[in-house]
Parts: sequence; structure tokens; C-alpha cells
Amino acid sequence: MSLTKSSDTAWATLLVWALIAILLPTVSAAEETTTEAEALAEDDQPDEDLSFFASTSVTATGSENDTFDLPTPVIVVDALRIQELQPDNAAELLRIEPGVDVNGVGPNQTRPIIRGQRGLRVLFLENGLRMNNARRQTDFGEITGLVDIDQVETVEVVRGPASVLYGSDAIGGVLNLITTVPPAGGPANTGFSLGLRHGSAGAASRASASVFHHTDRFSFSLGGTYRGTDDYKSASGSFGSISLERELEVRDTAIDDDSAHLYLGYRPGDKNSLFLRVNRYRADQAGFGFVDPAAIGDTSGSLIRILYPFQDFDRYTVGYEGSALESALATTIGVQLYQQTNERQLVNDIFIDIGPAFGPGSGPSGDVQADTLNFTDLDTTGFRGEVTKILGQNHLVTYGGEYYRDESFNTDFSVTTTSLRAFFPISFVCGPEGATPIFGSSRVPFFQCTFVETDDVANAPNATNSGYGAFLQDEMRLGDRLSLTLGLRYSKTETRAESTPGWDISGLDFDDDAVVGALNLTYSLTPNLNLVASYGTAFRAPNIVERLFNGLTPEGLGYQVLNPDLKSEESENVDVGLKYRSRNAYVEAFYFDTEIDDAIIQFNLSAEEIGRLPPDVQAVIAQSGVSFVVQQRNADVFRVDGFEIAGGYRFDSGFSIGGNYTNLSGKAESGPNDPTGDTFSDKWNAHLRYEPADRRYWLEYQIRHNGEEDLDVADLGGPLGDVLPSFTVHRLAAGMILGDDGDMEHRVGFIVDNLTDELYAEFSNATFFRPQPGRNFIATYNLRIK
Repeated sequence: MSLTKSSDTAWATLLVWALIAILLPTVSAAEETTTEAEALAEDDQPDEDLSFFASTSVTATGSENDTFDLPTPVIVVDALRIQELQPDNAAELLRIEPGVDVNGVGPNQTRPIIRGQRGLRVLFLENGLRMNNARRQTDFGEITGLVDIDQVETVEVVRGPASVLYGSDAIGGVLNLITTVPPAGGPANTGFSLGLRHGSAGAASRASASVFHHTDRFSFSLGGTYRGTDDYKSASGSFGSISLERELEVRDTAIDDDSAHLYLGYRPGDKNSLFLRVNRYRADQAGFGFVDPAAIGDTSGSLIRILYPFQDFDRYTVGYEGSALESALATTIGVQLYQQTNERQLVNDIFIDIGPAFGPGSGPSGDVQADTLNFTDLDTTGFRGEVTKILGQNHLVTYGGEYYRDESFNTDFSVTTTSLRAFFPISFVCGPEGATPIFGSSRVPFFQCTFVETDDVANAPNATNSGYGAFLQDEMRLGDRLSLTLGLRYSKTETRAESTPGWDISGLDFDDDAVVGALNLTYSLTPNLNLVASYGTAFRAPNIVERLFNGLTPEGLGYQVLNPDLKSEESENVDVGLKYRSRNAYVEAFYFDTEIDDAIIQFNLSAEEIGRLPPDVQAVIAQSGVSFVVQQRNADVFRVDGFEIAGGYRFDSGFSIGGNYTNLSGKAESGPNDPTGDTFSDKWNAHLRYEPADRRYWLEYQIRHNGEEDLDVADLGGPLGDVLPSFTVHRLAAGMILGDDGDMEHRVGFIVDNLTDELYAEFSNATFFRPQPGRNFIATYNLRIK
């Protein structure tokens, strides 16, 4: 079944092919020489070396481009800026950027949000290879902590659809982490780096070290990072309807984790290189955060604890890169083959107060204690090949394909203990063992009977999830002012349920295909001002959990019923914007409109719908004591639009100022369920920085504000009421180079995060209230021997 948006996407696809067919014949084969790369790179836009705000990106188009010339909005954070900001993981860098944000708490559980889309609608890449996990819930994409932030050279974020180059899931955008590669060529050299970081919040300590060596043909690096933290404490104060007289410990935010990396590179010639990359990550006791409900005025009687006792991740990648090739088919070639293993264990410890068994006044409240243990092993094998070819002086063609296969194996074991209580004998309910008389604290006797049920049937069947695709893109220059990029991709996704104890897997398989396209343009109004516009379609195939999960939801208060009939999401996006850049200033402004058809949304089932479920499912739901039953379903239309503006100015004195503003508006036209209902609608950031010309030291002040957002209480609710409160946080940071003799460099940094010690929670954590740390003092030291 095609995923194109009927007539609109069909016309866009025809236009892509028609323009390529018209324009490609104008290229002269005689012009295909290696010097054409230099001709293509020439531009009458401002020289990036003359602009303080210049940056380049490889993620947006698959080839390196000045971000000023790109038609799509891109965020680029380089290694020096990462070192200054000292995030716990890559997602945390997005807090202060336009159009993006984070959800999750703790050092490794934060995940990216792009234009209100999160989880599986954001594609997470490492060096252009997929990291998204087919066994994650809809709103929880893979954690960026799997990639050691100390080994990341550049973080790139594409805001908007990127399915043409990267396939499924890239509806909201792409987060690509490009890791450090040791230098190659020139005289033999050996280098070393060391990084130390300590923060007062949770007594968080991190240490990293790496060594590299290179010769004319060979390059090598080896390194690792260890981190250990305790549970942190929030600030005191008020946030919405919650008031805390003292600091609140946020349990399950401690972690012990470590990572290691190895890179081996070999250059058999000046135009070719081979490499091996190995990544390893281990984490213990990583949680979603947990606070004492009584401390925040929660009288529901429910306790929810979600914890990963361990997560182990290994990836092995081998690759080939060729450049400046004199081939009729390729100027550059990049090929990567990878194999990875992602094992994790998930524990839910859930206590639910179900009230008196026979109505008010019949006795003390009963309760359900559910302890679940899940083990998941996801093994992935994948391939990505990408080729660029310069055709004449006006075309850069990119084409290639990719394939991946996930093999998911999982086991589940749960113990559910249900206790019923009444002031009278309830043997007629308890069965032959009868009820046990108990004397409560008030010395008023009551009767209790307890049911214990165990279940070792997996909540989802074992399955394979595979996808493959082929793509074609042409970056064209049409005159001195206009550049056009056209792209087209075909993808196919398949899910096959495998034999699993306790499961009837008939009718659970899934097949779908997609054709998506993109049309982007850049028009140079002046050498310093570009008008940009883009139109693109994207898709997302439902994963294993969305279609086939059947059991208690991760937060424990609900029960999810499987839906094997889910269809793939498909989207259309339009972006229009302006980019200005000069030597000391830049401004970018974008308006975007994204419409998702068949959006996968979690629906609450009505009492009538629950009554139509199979009797055995109804019995499990009744005994679990859950307050709602949900099912993943396709909505008719979901739409989000917004406005983003960012800018900055650097004075010759060394001072610089900058900031950004984002406005989002989301609407599900088929019902009240709103996938962006618990994120900001307005957000702004600003900073003031001083850095002298020699860059020996720097000082920076940052302020971040997220505006309030109304909640649909029926769907989200929570201890905060019907409004997610606004919050404003401040940060001071400074750094200095203590010594740099050309071969050895020492850097120190100091940060005061949450300067005013404000009580707040990121929006997608606020509905179950997992607050962020209070005032946090951070000190860093970095040594690099070149």
C-alpha cells in the first residue's frame, strides 16, 4: 500500500521526476572532472571564514554545505561548544535552541523533541546510521546517552521532514551525532585527551580519556568514559499547584554507566579509506524518576516506579570512503555496514489504591501491587551506501540505499497481588481459603483476602522488523541566484511475528511501502540575504510495541490492547523562511506547517469498547485495577504549525548577544487526544557572552523561558491541574585556557545551572511531575596533548 498523500504527493512526485528529466540532459559529460568540485563550491554568498556565525552541515543534504545556503533549518553544535555547555547527553543541548526541546529526567533518560514531535517521530542517528529502537513506546525514542557525548565532534539537528535521505521516523526531524575521527596523513603523531567533570546535583562525577595515533596511512583512537551519580534533589518553592517547603529527592535519577570506543582507519591511497568503529555502552539502575506522592499532595494512593536495572549496547561498523573519484558514476562514495546489540531490562513497581471493595464505608481501601520484569534483546544488522556525483557545474546528484533488520526477543514476568478488605466476612469472594480477620490501627477489625497471580507470557511477541529503501537527490544551481534541491525515495517496511510461548501469531504480520519526495529552494535576494522554502513528505511505519504490545502501560495506571491493524503515518510539511548573515550578525526566521495523516495516537477506550474485548482480556484488566484502557490507533489528521526566529550579533569588543523564539500550535482534528499537548506553546532563550579576540577565556549568561500550556485534563491530568505552568531558568558559565604551548592545552570551566534555584519540570514530565535539579554547581577540566 502506498503511503503518498493521494493527489498532492502524486503531483509532487511527478514534478520531481519531470524537473530532473528536463534539467539533467543539459549537463555536458565533458565537464565531469575533479576540478568541478571547486567550481561547484564557489558561491557569491558571504565567505564563511569572514562570518563569526558560519557553520557547515552534512546531515541536511548528505553532502557538506554551508548552513546559510541550506533551504531547511539546521542546528549545528561543534565540539568546542559541547565542551563549554557540558551536557550529560546530546539531547540536553537542545534546551536552548529554536524549535527543539527535551523530555525525560536524569543523566541519561532525556530525549529530543523537534517541533512538538518526540519519541518515534524523531529519527536519532549516529554518523548517519539509525539508532531508533523498534521496541520503544511511541513517546519514548531511543536515549541519546548510548553515544558518549565526550566522543561527539558535531551535533546536527534538521528541523522538518528528512525521510528522503533517511527513511521512516524522520517526520519531526533528525538528530545526528557525528563522532570524532582521529586525524590522518602527515608526520606520525600521538595525542591524548582527558576530561573531568563534577556537579553538585546528585554528586555527579564523570571522567573520560582517549588516546590517538596516526601515520601517513594509519589512524587509531581508543577511549572511554565513566560516570557515577546519586539521586539529585529539586529546589523548593511552587510550580503550578505544587508547593514544596524543602528540597525534594527525585529517586531513580542516579546512575552508574560507562562507554568505550575504538576507531581504526587505513588509507590505501589518497582518495580511499577504510575504517572500523566499535562503540560500547553499559548502564546500571537508570530510572525515569520517582517522587514521594505525599510530598506533592498526591492523594490518589498510587505509587509508580519505572527502572532499567541494566542496558547494554554494542555497535560494530565497518566502512569505506572514496573521494575525488574520476568515475562516470561517482565523485564520492560512502559505505557503512553495522551490527548492533541492544539488551535491557525494565522493572515496573506499581501500587494502586482501588478503594473499598464493596463501595464507600464497606471497609478499608483495597490495593493492587504489580511487579513486572521485562527483558528485551534487539539485534540489528544494517547497511547504508551513499554516492555523490558532480555533473557539470550545476548539479550535485546524491543517490544510494539502505537496509536494516531488527530481531526482537523479549520475555516478561509479572506478579500481581490484589488485596480486598471489608468490615464483614467476605469468604464468598475469597474462595475456599476464606478471609483473614485483621485489626487495623484504629483497632476496628476488618477482613482481608488476597489473590496472587503470576504471568510469564510476553507482552509482545518476538518479531523481526526490517526495512529497505533507495533514494535519489539532485542539488541544482539555476543561475546565479537560485538553487533547487529535488529528492525522491522508495521504502518498504516489514514486520514478522515469530513463534512465542502463549501467543497466537496468526494475522500479526505487517507490510507497507512508501514513496516520499522533497522540493527545496534557496534564492539569493542579496549576498547576505537568502529566501528559502521547502516542501516535503515523510512517513513512519508503526513499530512492534505500537502494534503488538498487550499489557500494563509503562506508567502502570493503564492497560494497552494490541492493534495489529495500525497503518503507517504519512506527513506533509511546508517551510518558508529568510536567512541573513554578515560578518558579525545573523538572523533566521521560519514558518512551518506539518500535517500528519493516520497519526498514531493513544486512545482511551470507552466502557462499551472494553465490554467488547475478549472475556479473558476483560478479566485481566479488571484484576489489574487500572484506571484506564488504551489502544494505539490511527487518527484522521494531526496538524502542528509554528514560527521560529533566531539571531545573534558579535561586537568587535568581544561581546556577543543572541537569542531565539519558538511558537507551536498543535491540533488533532479527529478528537481531543493531542500528541503535543504536554510541551510548550511558546519558548524563548537569550544569552550575553564576552570572549576576547585571543579567546583565552569566556563568560556567558543564559536565560531560558517556556510559556504555560493548557492541558486536556481528561487525557493527561496529573498533580498540576489543567495548566502546565511556565518556568524561567538562568545559567552562568565561564571558561579559561590555562596553558597552551602548541602541543598541550589545559582548559577549565565553571557553570552555575538553575542559578535562581527554581522548582520546575520539563513539560513532558510535568503531568506526572518529575522536577529538574535545583541549583547545580559544575566544575570541569580538560587536557589535550596534540
